[in-house]
Amino acid sequence: MNAFQVILVPEAQADIRRLDPSLQTRILKKLEWMGQNAELLRHQVLRGKEWIGCFKYRVGDYRIVYQVDWSAERLVVLKVGHRREVYG
Repeated sequence: MNAFQVILVPEAQADIRRLDPSLQTRILKKLEWMGQNAELLRHQVLRGKEWIGCFKYRVGDYRIVYQVDWSAERLVVLKVGHRREVYG
């Protein structure tokens, strides 16, 4: 089992920078864990035409929205935020 590379798009980087430092640490540790365990994750598919091909991962009340590139073994993180704000 190979570790997947985790790539944060600029919007996701900005989303994380806006969070409290303790939550930033929690999210970044979870992203590292997701990269190492991508093949074992239960990828929850998002619905809606703007989210085609996207998945979500729950971290408390926050969500990580990402896509998986299986051939390149990459997780591309598109958005990180509170559950009531992330999908808008």
